[in-house]
Amino acid sequence: MFKNRYKRLICLFFLVLTAGKSMSQQRLTFGLETVNDSLSWLCLIPATEVETAKTGHSRKGKGMMAIAKWKLPYPVYQLATGDVNGDGKEEALVGVIKPTRFYPQPARRLFIFKQVNGKIRPMWMGSRVGGILCDFRFIKPYVRTLQATTDEKYVVADYVWDDFGLSFVRYLTKAVSYEEATERFTSDE
Repeated sequence: MFKNRYKRLICLFFLVLTAGKSMSQQRLTFGLETVNDSLSWLCLIPATEVETAKTGHSRKGKGMMAIAKWKLPYPVYQLATGDVNGDGKEEALVGVIKPTRFYPQPARRLFIFKQVNGKIRPMWMGSRVGGILCDFRFIKPYVRTLQATTDEKYVVADYVWDDFGLSFVRYLTKAVSYEEATERFTSDE
């Protein structure tokens, strides 16, 4: 009886260990759950949830199975994902509209979140990039931005992740029209 108890305990331990290991090895990605125009949740979800949603075979009525959530009490205008810091895991690039301590006017800001042990953690909650942020996208390894200048011209700039935040790499265009900047911004070069 004493031996059986230990055998059961050891089997239970290995079952929990292997089940936990398979959950931790599951590929995760980010999704956005919008409650209203000024409240959204950044969700960490299994990548299979996203793939089944794209094919139309998602679980109806139950929504996405979020492993973790992060409250975003601001209007969100964009979500992009990619391996920003080169660690092999997807990070979330979230565009929000909010004021900051140093820039009190509500404007477009870029937040970057990472995955840590199945949880969402902020990586960078920047108050601003070089110019007035209009749009952004991720093209490995760059965070590409479309920015307005104060004289109604536009620039397209690439940034990479540095230890603390985004670091400027290069301008793709400088002081051009919106149409020209948009064309360069959407190209994959």
